[in-house]
Amino acid sequence: MVSVGEAAFREKANPSSQPLGGNVAGGNLALTLGLIAVAGLLIARFVLAATTELAEDEAYYWMWSRHLAAGYYDHPAMIAWWIRAGTEIFGDTAFGVRFVGLLSTVAGSYLLWRASLALFADRAAAILALVWMNATILSAAAGIVATPDTPLAFFATCVLFALAKLVETGRGAWWLAIGAALGLAFMSKYTAALMLPGLFLWMVGTREGRRWFLRPEPYLGGVVALVAIAPVVWWNYAHDWASFAKQAAHGVKDKPANAIASIGELLGGQAGLATPLIFLFCLWGSFYALARGLRRGDARWLLLGGIATPMWAFFIIHAASQKIQPNWPGLVYPFAILAAVHGGLAVLGHRRAPVLRVAFIAAPFVGVAFTLVALLQLGTGAIPVEGKKDPTARMKGWATLGADIDRLRREHGAGLVLTDRYAITGELAFYGMGADGVAQVNDRIRYANFPPPDEARLKDAPALLVLKAGAQAKASLPFDSAVQIGTVTRPGGLRPRDAYAVFLLSGYRGGLFACNPATKRGETCSQM
Repeated sequence: MVSVGEAAFREKANPSSQPLGGNVAGGNLALTLGLIAVAGLLIARFVLAATTELAEDEAYYWMWSRHLAAGYYDHPAMIAWWIRAGTEIFGDTAFGVRFVGLLSTVAGSYLLWRASLALFADRAAAILALVWMNATILSAAAGIVATPDTPLAFFATCVLFALAKLVETGRGAWWLAIGAALGLAFMSKYTAALMLPGLFLWMVGTREGRRWFLRPEPYLGGVVALVAIAPVVWWNYAHDWASFAKQAAHGVKDKPANAIASIGELLGGQAGLATPLIFLFCLWGSFYALARGLRRGDARWLLLGGIATPMWAFFIIHAASQKIQPNWPGLVYPFAILAAVHGGLAVLGHRRAPVLRVAFIAAPFVGVAFTLVALLQLGTGAIPVEGKKDPTARMKGWATLGADIDRLRREHGAGLVLTDRYAITGELAFYGMGADGVAQVNDRIRYANFPPPDEARLKDAPALLVLKAGAQAKASLPFDSAVQIGTVTRPGGLRPRDAYAVFLLSGYRGGLFACNPATKRGETCSQM
């Protein structure tokens, strides 16, 4: 039996083989320039990962990595394990926090290239797909900012690669790899489950897929996936299903004022992260691949469009009733990039479409330009944008803020530093006070895996309370005295970003951390 991948070599007119009118020299030059750009962007990622301060979420996840567990209130545990691995090598540095994520973007690019080869057997198109993916701001962010989206994107690419090899070889053992990749993706972020409807659509939509319903391998792959996700399921069971409940509520709590505007905001965010032309081709390519796969019963095209399109539809429909964060659809792109590149090449190989041709050729160059501007702004703040409108501002000024608050702590002989937000908690822990020197007084479920704060430090010395400027120390806190001793500003880019009021608390009466976060959710454990 000839596999799908082998059959691609035998097509008389492979659309990918003559993408732009047969201009081999020009095509090779463009691919070479693209690879040079990818190499330059990769070097820039490593430099910025080492020199840029941690964003709030990164510092919070770094605190997780100091107390490893099977799960956490906000997300599964994968990002904590990755950060711990990197900091074991490079210490508690920004580069250590981001190191494994950086490597995953390199490995993910390789797997994307291999998946493209397995499906369409066209080296030039595979390299082009690699260039497109790395030309996006999304890919650059995944390599620089250590969040659950980074391992999710990597394991989604692993799912794509394993499925592509299944299509190419017809070997059932690849189902075990598919199950493992799906499970590890879920251990990175719960939205990995969105790949399952598309996988089912692929199985029922083609002859190659349907035959697997009668074979044991897919079910064994499902067992592997269940084993992989068992730790986070057990953690949720042991903690009153806190993480599952939190994410379920998170997906419906932020209602938009206008459904159409919310969908437009989602699409605009994707155009920004994926860069405009690449995003438009990804969206178009996903639906094109779905239609072509269903019409021809082609397992290759349905694999791409069948998995990507339901996820696009979910996010677009969901945006009408819930604000969607720009990073949430990130797991779509490994599938959508291949659909965009191969769909564009297929259409251009058979039609005269000069506008489409120009847009297709320009897409990665526009993407690289957008990404370079974003990286330049992150590294230098050269564009004079107000801090609250500059996404890179959230990664600036934290070391200064941490040093200023630590200075106040030492001047007043304070012990613990208390906060009411997880974001500032992580930053102060990383940039000054250490993971055990800062404690959030509310939402204690976030720290269910941590040892309880040392209350002796509150009895033996005063404490600092750090709040957003304009807030007041709450009377419910068990201290006899709360006196504001200063306001500290975090610089962000070219203009001040945030200001924090610092209170000196004394006369601790006890009971601040009496709530047991292992059995109570955040609202019950709140002290403020």
